[in-house]
Amino acid sequence: MILLVKLAVGLCRGLSLIAAAAVVLMMLHVSLDVVLLNVFSMSMNTTPEIVARYYMVAVAFLPLGWLTLRNQMIAVELLDFAISRPVRMVSDFVIYISAAGIYAVMTYANWLKAMREASSGSFVELVRFQMPVWHSYFIVPAGFALATLACVLMALAIVSATIRHTLDATTKGDET
Repeated sequence: MILLVKLAVGLCRGLSLIAAAAVVLMMLHVSLDVVLLNVFSMSMNTTPEIVARYYMVAVAFLPLGWLTLRNQMIAVELLDFAISRPVRMVSDFVIYISAAGIYAVMTYANWLKAMREASSGSFVELVRFQMPVWHSYFIVPAGFALATLACVLMALAIVSATIRHTLDATTKGDET
C-alpha cells in the first residue's frame, strides 16, 4: 500500500511539474510572439489557440491532485473552531469521499468528451491551416483522475496512520 501511495504522490507531483513547465513555456511563447510582432512585424498566428487550449488548460487542471495532497486547496472553515477533533475528522472524511465522487464523475464525463474529440479529429481553423487540438482534451480528465485519487488517499489518511505518515513524508519538505 505504501508503494501505491508513493506512486500516486509521484504522479501528482509530476503533473504539477508539467503545469509549472506550461507556465514557463507560455511566458516564453507569448514573449516571443510580442517580440516578433514589434521588431519584425511578424506574428505567430497560433499563439492564442495554443495558450487557450494547451497552456491554460494544463495550468488549471494538472496541479489539482498535488494541491489536494498538500492540503492547499481553497477551504472554508466556518465551523471548524467550534467542533471537536473527532467530528472534524469525520467531516473531513465525508468531504474527501464526496469530492472524490464528484471528481470521478467529472473525469468520466471529460474522458468521454476527449474520446469524441479524438475520434472526430477536432481542429481549429486558422488563416493558413487547420491546427489539430483533439489531444488537448485529454489534459482535463488526467487532472481530474489524479484529483480523484488524491481525495481517496486523503480520506484513507484520516483512518490510517501509516498512509498519513507516508503522505506527510512525501508531500511536505519541499515547501518554498
